[in-house]
Amino acid sequence: MKIGIVGPGAVGTFLAGLLGQENEVTLLGRKSLDIKDIEVVGKTEIKCSVDYTVSVSELADDELIIICTKSFDTDDAMRSISDHLSADSVVLSLQNGLNNEKVISSYVGEDRTIGGVTSNGVTFIEPGKVRHAGVGETVIGSYPRGHHESIDDVCEILNRAGIKTRTSSEIISHIWEKTIVNSAINPLTAVLDIKNGALIEDEFLEHLLEKIVSESVKVAEKQIDTSEDSLVSRTMEVADNTSDNYSSMLQDIRNKNKTEIEQINGEIIKIGGRSGVQTPINQTLFNLVKSKENRYLSG
Repeated sequence: MKIGIVGPGAVGTFLAGLLGQENEVTLLGRKSLDIKDIEVVGKTEIKCSVDYTVSVSELADDELIIICTKSFDTDDAMRSISDHLSADSVVLSLQNGLNNEKVISSYVGEDRTIGGVTSNGVTFIEPGKVRHAGVGETVIGSYPRGHHESIDDVCEILNRAGIKTRTSSEIISHIWEKTIVNSAINPLTAVLDIKNGALIEDEFLEHLLEKIVSESVKVAEKQIDTSEDSLVSRTMEVADNTSDNYSSMLQDIRNKNKTEIEQINGEIIKIGGRSGVQTPINQTLFNLVKSKENRYLSG
């Protein structure tokens, strides 16, 4: 299959490496980079050639487009590529945050939009090279709900590449659940400058994880059917499975890049406000991360 991957960060590079073994992959970025080969090390060891480009026209014949940009860049990415895509292509989001699929569908329609989440832990090393630090599951589905046959084809391609994937007719619930997990793990690791696994090695941090998840679930309960106990367990499981990984938010802090705190905890705070749910812990985490972010972005 001809596949276009938008965003040469950690997840985009990881997907390009695995999918590039058996598919014709184009990796699209905004900057000219000397990327000829993709190398994945760690839990997965792969090296393969891909076509890296900054030209959106090279996506014109691709059947599957995977958006892996930061969530605050989704609108810009779709605006730049939408006029160049084949009318038969489908667009899959494998990003953090709650609104990516809504943005994508505004350009290509819900019938061509696939929502997705992945709990694979990936650490960016350098352009074209990443470390697969934690093995996780990927879930994809029609947005916001339902099922169309292209989902099964995409699922098969991902599984054949070694990316453990299943489908769901309620992908919106999975997107919310991943956001809840991220609302706990990402800002804590970013503020404390620790690996994911450290959160479950300390009783005080583990207790704080539970409190954050509990608060975020109260907001999510206004939107989807979910369970606090299952989300607490899921958060602990992700922290354990990706114990050697540095969260994407911590990687952004270390690299002095803008974080996705506004699209994760910030959205939970906004939706909580509209729903009458208090979110003081999310607000505290939001303020701490934004403070760190602002210090280097304004410097």
